Amino acid sequence: MTTPLLDIRNVTMRFGGIVANRNVSFSVERGAVTALIGPNGAGKTTMFNCITGFYRASEGEIVLNGRDGPLDIGTLITKPITGGSHLVTRAGIARTFQNIRLFKEMSVIENLLVAQHLV
Repeated sequence: MTTPLLDIRNVTMRFGGIVANRNVSFSVERGAVTALIGPNGAGKTTMFNCITGFYRASEGEIVLNGRDGPLDIGTLITKPITGGSHLVTRAGIARTFQNIRLFKEMSVIENLLVAQHLV
């Protein structure tokens, strides 16, 4: 049995009286393709924000790469990458924000190439 790459254990995220995520648990195995799906308002983005440290979960543990004890990813945020639309932690977890502002005069490929230098 291998150690999961990412282990989410009973994560709860509260915003005042609103509970966006309640006791969410799942594991991501190394090399696996994993999806987090659900309807609008289900808490998917909130969970990603907790995993990347953009939010600090109210309860639970986020363990990365089997490190001893919970990894407090919230303390690992370095700084936004150029442009401010990406966030990377020292642990190597990256998060990007949806950006619908495209260059209208450019093709899809050209728009993607503009963002490539950030990777």
